[in-house]
Amino acid sequence: MMAWLYDRRNLFLLLTVLFGIQVFIFYVYDLEWDALGYMALLEFVVVNVYLVLDYGRHLLSHRFLSAQRQVPDLSWMEYDGSQKDRDYQRIIRQRESLRHRQAEEYRQSRRDLQDLYDMWTHQNKLPIAALKLLLQEEQPDIREMRSQVLRLEQYTQMILAATRLESPETDYVFDWNPLDAPIRSVIRTFSPEFIRKRLRLTYEGTDETALTDVRWLTFVLEQILSNAVKHARSQIEITVKDQVICIQDDGPGIPAQDLERIWSRGVTGQNGRKETAATGLGLYLSKAVMDRLGHEITIETSPDRGTAVRLDLTNAGLQDKD
Repeated sequence: MMAWLYDRRNLFLLLTVLFGIQVFIFYVYDLEWDALGYMALLEFVVVNVYLVLDYGRHLLSHRFLSAQRQVPDLSWMEYDGSQKDRDYQRIIRQRESLRHRQAEEYRQSRRDLQDLYDMWTHQNKLPIAALKLLLQEEQPDIREMRSQVLRLEQYTQMILAATRLESPETDYVFDWNPLDAPIRSVIRTFSPEFIRKRLRLTYEGTDETALTDVRWLTFVLEQILSNAVKHARSQIEITVKDQVICIQDDGPGIPAQDLERIWSRGVTGQNGRKETAATGLGLYLSKAVMDRLGHEITIETSPDRGTAVRLDLTNAGLQDKD
């Protein structure tokens, strides 16, 4: 009730002023005070009837709104066609629409994250099963075991990256970083795979720098080089020129029907379906990270020349997550 009284404070102030004016008029013109008393009594009754009805309407409206978690229909609201009422209804509809949109975005985000967790759990079963079989051998293949452990590490990094990309609290640290260090770091990570698959790597080093987040750039390099290792027949070449990193393999290339969908989540394509370790997340996450960093990632491919992935770092700038 105190809130209602506070909302009607201007009305009470107006009634007090009007009654004061009446008293002043009766005093100046020396009118009968009995008439003022009758008038005041009549005004008191009329005002109280109005206030009781107004408070009842306020109470019903307050209880109704308190019981509602959303306002799908505004037809119950009293509407007199005034500009103020139109403004209030417009604001309420806009806020309700925003709330619905945010709720749906949150639900979609949760569904996407659950899909990623399900995919991650499924993919982890393969290297774990392979490790169990290797451990049953009297002389397990250490290189093969390292390969399976590397797959587990990659899948874990993928799910962590996907979670961080969805978080509004994720920090991006831009600085002028030398490009040689992250490239060599990723090469060292996959060096056992080069040896195991007998792949030849060509990389002459670079002294170029770029304005980027080196941690996220390293993650992208790992995803691209991992794909190159999976599909390369005999060699991989890494070059850097004018802040553009190019990773090229001599694999079978990407079929034309898969090119338009390679950046979509979970799309493995024709070549990926032949590879049991394919997740369809590497390129999707790489594209998402590059977009956030304000960089560009492109792919050129042909059946006879393999696939070349280019990371253009010339246009740095943190992009809006929305």
